[in-house]
Order: sequence, then structure tokens, then C-alpha cells
Amino acid sequence: MFVRKKYVLLILIIILSVFVPYIFHKYTSSPYLTFSDGAKFADIARNIVQGKGYGSSFRFFSPPVPTTEMGIYSALYVPPVMPLAIALMFSFLGVSDSSVIAVSTIFFIGSIVLIYLLGKRLFRERVGILSAVAGCFNVSLLSYATSGASESLFIFEILLAAYLILLRKRWANLIGILVLVLMYFTKAQSIIFIFGLLLFFFLLNYSLKSAIKYFVVVSILGILVFFAKSYQGIFAITQTLPGISSSVSLRGVVQDVNFLAIVKKLLYNLYNFYKLLPQTASPYMWALFFIGILIWGRGRAENSFKVTTIIIVALTFAASAITIPLYRYIHPVVPLVYLLATATLVWIIGKAIDSSLPVADGKARALLIKHKSGIITFASSFLILFFVVGQTLGVLFLDSRFISKSLNKDKTPVYVQLSRVLKENTKPDDVVLTNLDTWGSWYGERKTIWYPLKTEMLKDVGERVDAIYITDYLIDDENYYMGQEWRQILENPRHIQDKYISENYKLAGEFSVSSSETYEQQGSRAVLLVRK
Repeated sequence: MFVRKKYVLLILIIILSVFVPYIFHKYTSSPYLTFSDGAKFADIARNIVQGKGYGSSFRFFSPPVPTTEMGIYSALYVPPVMPLAIALMFSFLGVSDSSVIAVSTIFFIGSIVLIYLLGKRLFRERVGILSAVAGCFNVSLLSYATSGASESLFIFEILLAAYLILLRKRWANLIGILVLVLMYFTKAQSIIFIFGLLLFFFLLNYSLKSAIKYFVVVSILGILVFFAKSYQGIFAITQTLPGISSSVSLRGVVQDVNFLAIVKKLLYNLYNFYKLLPQTASPYMWALFFIGILIWGRGRAENSFKVTTIIIVALTFAASAITIPLYRYIHPVVPLVYLLATATLVWIIGKAIDSSLPVADGKARALLIKHKSGIITFASSFLILFFVVGQTLGVLFLDSRFISKSLNKDKTPVYVQLSRVLKENTKPDDVVLTNLDTWGSWYGERKTIWYPLKTEMLKDVGERVDAIYITDYLIDDENYYMGQEWRQILENPRHIQDKYISENYKLAGEFSVSSSETYEQQGSRAVLLVRK
């Protein structure tokens, strides 16, 4: 069947966006889920397809979460779009890790296609192609695409809404509004992008004065409604301070806070983001993005998109700094940054050619004029390949080979092994307090609670805990750090010092996983206590 020429590039981009995450997943990770949030969404999705409703088998120690009629925890605090998307995939492919990963990969593919379409419509086809290639080889985006993370879905929604608004058609605007609503039910940080995209709509469709007026009114109303309804936003601002892990507040500790502490937190986290900017995207692309801020385009759409992107990037950094300073909250801006950075690169090369024309001799000038477009394409392609694609190829084919020597590629990850031990030694209806994060629910298929910071807090858990399952999984990691009281139980479970635990629980078993049996070549220990 004859394929129209204008679709050839689109088909090639789709093929690339399928092939690259496949290779990335094959060479850099195990076939199991690697991101605990992916397991959290998968657990909710499994409960949905099993007829248990929208609920989770896992909860944090704090704040308390009510139990549903089906005996699982209410998951109303979890944005529903990603779990529902995974549940839909489960209904077609069955409940498995592969189904979860397939969902995030599909949204990644859609995102790359939308980067191309946005770039083509805003800056012409050359920018669209190169931006899509750059996005396709961003390591962070690839990690989300192969882990079941909701970031892939969120980025897809951002780009889809921007593209629909850019079409400036009534039907597209209506669908765009629907996408903005879905964004709100995908990520807590969506409010920034919703406001930004509304600004993009106003700038495209109204005079500058009217656009600013409408945007200010909508923003004030939106912020009031958001903070009136959003417990998570206030919680993140006041309970995640510099030098203190974001997980501490989720393990039952309430921190004192004041205005000065919040200001210090904002400045401290912004500095860390600045210092470690290359961890979010290619530093070369960031440099081009900042240069591009100073360059205004010819069209209204291009300039409106640039203003919108600048505001979204600035607010995203500020919001992440004042709430939870994780780079995963920064990464959704990467496709927007890459679009403007690539457009700036093409503009710089074009200007460099123009500036060389007056000093070139007649023959050279004629060649430059004749082949200007080809020179721009070749030079910009080479620089994108060298500064963006080449680094990721190094990760795929060089770094991965070195890392693979320290891995048992045919074995399961340690957290999967520990979860299986939990499943084999507890009852299906047991409520288990553990430091195994969401893995105990997804792979262990048990109702689990993340353990509190201190053992003395266990009596305030708010429900009957049938078992305590303590492992040495990531006990020195900042977000999983285990205090001395819990370490004492892990190291000497036959002589527990905590009075409440020793009086109410007894040792049911000590378990170990050999390093030769785990993907990471990492041995592990676990202790299981059951209620007397």
C-alpha cells in the first residue's frame, strides 16, 4: 500500500520511540517493576479488575487511611487516571509487570509523536524531528517509560493539551479542556501546567491585555480552590524541610515549621536544583534553552509558546523546591525545554551562516545560499546526536555492559524475593507492618503498612497489625532509613527491647536471601514477628 510521503517521517519516529525504550529496558533493568510508584498504581489497578473497587493494599503510616467495604485501604488520595489506565491494560493482557510497563511505554511513544507534531507546527519540520529524537533519548524519560511511572502519562497529557490548543479549533479546544481535567486527576503538580496551558490558550486567542486579565482572574480562583481542597499541597510545603527526608512525614512525624524555615527551604532546594541541573536534562540543551529565552520569534504562536514554557519551567522549579524537591517533579518540563532548545540551535546555525555571507567570496557565497537548508540540517543533527543521543548510547551500550558484570541477569530483584518470603509465611488476610514499601503488597499480595519512624509509634497505628516484617532492604537509604530501635529488632529479634512489641508480638522466623539468588547480587535478611 502506498504511504504518503508526509507520513514517512512520522512512521520512522514511531518506530524509533518503540525501539529505544525496548533496548533501554533490555540492557539497563530487570523485567520486573523498578519504581515503587508503579507498583502502587498496579496494586490499585489489580484491585479494580478483581472487583474490589478503587482501593490500595498499601498505605503509609501517616496519615491514617480508612478501610473500604472490601477490606482494602481507600485510595481516594491517589490520582486515578494512571491506575485506571493500567486496569484497562490488565483487562486485555492480564495482571503482570509487562502490562504495567506497556502502559507507560505507550504514553512515552505518544509523547515523542506529540513533540514532533508540536515542533513541526511551531518551528517547522526540522525542529520537530530533532526535538523528538532528543526526547526519545532522554534517560529520565526512558526510565519512566519502562517502569510504570505516571510521569509518562502526565507528559503525554501536557503535550497533547498544548497541541490541541495550538490547533485553534473549537473541537480541539473542547478536547483540550477534557485533557486538562484529566491532568488534574493524574499528578498533584498538574495545577502549574494547567495554569500555564490556559495562559497559552489566552495568549493565542486574545489580545495581550485581555489574555493577562483572564489569566490573572482564573489563576486567583484556581489557587483558592486548589489550596482549599488540597491537603497534599499544604502537607508537602510544611512537612518536607531541608536535610529531612520526604519520607519522614509519611512515617508519622509532625515537624514544626515557620515562615523563615519555608523561605530557607525554597532557597536551599533551588540552589540544589541549579547545582545538579544536568540530572534533569542535557546541560547543553539547558544552555540553548536559556539562550532562546532572549530570542523572540516571528509568529504569535511561537512567542506564546515560549512565554508559556518559561513560566511553566520557573513555577515548576519553585513549586518543587517549596514542596518535595525530587527531580521526577522537574522532568515533565523536559520536552518543552527540548523544543525551545532545538529551535534555538537551528536559529543560531542559520544566523551563523547569514553572518558569514558578507565575508565569503562569490563562489562560496553562492554555495552557502544554495545549500543553507542542508547545512543547517546537517549541523543541527550532528550537534543533537553528539550532545544528546551519544550520551544515552553510551549508557545503553557501554555503561550497561560494565554494570551487568555485577548483576545476575537471570535472577529476580531482592525486593521481589523478600516479598515472596512474606507471602509464603503470612496469611492472605493478614495486615503487615513492613519497611518493604509497596513491594510487599504488589509482589507479596498482602495488606501492608509502611513502618513508622520509631517503634514507640506503633501503638498509634489505628488498626490491628497481625505481623511485623522487617528487612535490611535499603535501610541506609535516605528515604528508607531505619532507626536504631528497628535495627535492634532486625539484629537481635529474640531479645526485643521495645516493650510494646515484645509484649504483643513473638518471633515467627528469620530469613535470608543469598546474593547469588538476586538480580543485584545483594544478599538480604528479614525478620517476621506475629501477634501473640
